[in-house]
Amino acid sequence: MPRPPPPGRGVPGARRPMRDFFAAWLATLRSPLLPLLRRALSSSSSGSWDDPISSSAAAVEAHFQAHWSALDAAARQDPARVVAAGDWRSPLELPFLWLGDVHPSLLTSLLRTLSPSPRLLAAADRVDRRIRAAVPVVSDRLRRAQEAFVAAEVAGTADVEALLEELKGVALDANRLRRGVLSELVAAAGGYQAALYLEALSRFVLSMHDPEVLRRFDQCRPSPGS
Repeated sequence: MPRPPPPGRGVPGARRPMRDFFAAWLATLRSPLLPLLRRALSSSSSGSWDDPISSSAAAVEAHFQAHWSALDAAARQDPARVVAAGDWRSPLELPFLWLGDVHPSLLTSLLRTLSPSPRLLAAADRVDRRIRAAVPVVSDRLRRAQEAFVAAEVAGTADVEALLEELKGVALDANRLRRGVLSELVAAAGGYQAALYLEALSRFVLSMHDPEVLRRFDQCRPSPGS
């Protein structure tokens, strides 16, 4: 399956902006990955897991994992921008972000909308418990870095490099959590349910950048001065 190169791997010696990578990543998800997955789902019964559907689902999961790997690469170059949500994000996407990308709890929430089996619900509960334990740890790391920088700034000893190093670690920790959550949910769902889940996740992400959805979003926003 075609996949956009990560930031920094375009023209040799040049840094590829994350904005360009993300646009190419969305385009690849929109086509061919999502149509291929839908085609495999429509031609398969709910009880089967044949090669076309498994390979299509694996390609979509790998595409999301590649996105987080690209965010890792971007965080190593410009961690402040990644943690704060870069300019590649749509305005509708912003409320759903946590430290640079989708909040991991949204991944389990999305799974629950698909009327999963009791077994899969139990797996989602286990993942949710891990998320609830991990998210405060990462958020506290960011808070401590902020507090340390503020205290050092007041004392006239602020270390920007130390702050950026901590921000990089925060971004990497957050992406590591997202990667693990998606892998665990896909493995727990398995087969047809995993493909349905990845199809729903793809639709959700693409909807955040759909021109018609964004047009309606803009219409709901108050005009300046109102």
